[in-house]
Amino acid sequence: MLTDKQQLKDELDCLSSEIGTQKGGYHFQDWFYKLLNFCEVNCRKPYTHSGRQIDGSLTLDGTTFLVELKFTSKQSDVTDVDSIVSKILKMADNTMGIMISISGYSSIAISQASGPKTTLLLLDATHLYYYLTGGMEFSDIIKRLKEHASETGESYLAVSDFSK
Repeated sequence: MLTDKQQLKDELDCLSSEIGTQKGGYHFQDWFYKLLNFCEVNCRKPYTHSGRQIDGSLTLDGTTFLVELKFTSKQSDVTDVDSIVSKILKMADNTMGIMISISGYSSIAISQASGPKTTLLLLDATHLYYYLTGGMEFSDIIKRLKEHASETGESYLAVSDFSK
């Protein structure tokens, strides 16, 4: 059982040598659910619905977020975004998505995820480390991103822009 954020950070640091591997992706998925449990965020581990693999979900302030995890060495692209958005659109109105791409996103992916009725929040390694280094509680990071999406229609907000 994890007792502090430093253990979580050390585990994530150790996973860096596995970025881009299938094994690393599964380890990252396990790590992510340890993070949610540590933060006491209500979550459901990966499952299949209507033949589609869902990397899991979390519920925060009455919104259920489908989770998509990418532990690849390349930035996530528009096809990755389209895949999770199509899953979200098949769910109830109070469902959004959270995509965490350890290597970030192409500008086209960010643009595709953003717009009217934005349903997807995009996080990357900087958001995870912001939490792990004491910048903000993880649930507050999600709330900040959701607020930003609601105000601007933009799915991504860099950690460096949180105070703006």
